[in-house]
Amino acid sequence: MMNNLVSIVRTTGYKNAFSSISSSIEEIGGLNLSDGERVLIKINLCSFRAPGSGAITHPLFLDAILCYLRKNFDALEIIVIESDATDSKPDITLKWFGFDKVLEKWDARWYNLSKNPTITKRIDGLYFKEIELSEIFNDYDYFISIAKLKTHSLAKITACLKNQFGCLPYKNKVVYHKNLNDIIADVNLIMKPDLCIVDGILSMSGGVAIYGIPIQSNLLITGKDPVSVDTVCAKIFGYSPRRISYIQKSKKLGVGTDEYTLVGDIANLRGIKIDNESPLWKRYLLNFGRYLQSRKL
Repeated sequence: MMNNLVSIVRTTGYKNAFSSISSSIEEIGGLNLSDGERVLIKINLCSFRAPGSGAITHPLFLDAILCYLRKNFDALEIIVIESDATDSKPDITLKWFGFDKVLEKWDARWYNLSKNPTITKRIDGLYFKEIELSEIFNDYDYFISIAKLKTHSLAKITACLKNQFGCLPYKNKVVYHKNLNDIIADVNLIMKPDLCIVDGILSMSGGVAIYGIPIQSNLLITGKDPVSVDTVCAKIFGYSPRRISYIQKSKKLGVGTDEYTLVGDIANLRGIKIDNESPLWKRYLLNFGRYLQSRKL
């Protein structure tokens, strides 16, 4: 089955990301994309951290993906999307770290999901029966999810599937953290990506998704099935995918499969392991922060 091919490519850093992205996409059979189509690209600007922290999409990584699309397809309408969040204003981050210049260079458009009209759709989800989403998801041809390879204090890992949690147009997403695993599965049911590219060139570990430890992993994980891709990412961090609730719930909803076939530079995952442990003091601090946050809510 071609859709559950997962490519792991070793890289030499962001400056050579274009060649790594090109080879990884070739390994999974190329893109089912035609000239002139409308492409949505979901990046990860989840906080005010710098790209060097490993917490957010690196502008050089986005530059390489846009370069690949422009070199291989004509007249694409490319729209890069993200939403506001509890601790994030991507309109600001975009300018701070030069994403706006990257978009201008490759004739791509910026679209804040929180600041544009929304629609409501019926969904047979685990948490949502009706879900509000940006109306741009009513009019596109191809959806690319650019995720970061990180650990997460609530979900254990954050890779492709969780990146779509950021497609919810609400700013105060923290209210959904109590039901995070159900909601991750739901949003992928209604906003499933056609291509998943997980940036593990600079990954992040240490139990959190924003304030972890940046690690120069030099890995690029690519696939067309987000469940397969996240299954591989979980194993890279040493987790059993069966213990990652949102992976199993996404599989249950029919988003994808946790079976995969590895292609690319790495034939098996036994030789790859990124430490996922966080210091004990950090766990206590996170739990105390959640307690204070719940008191406010």
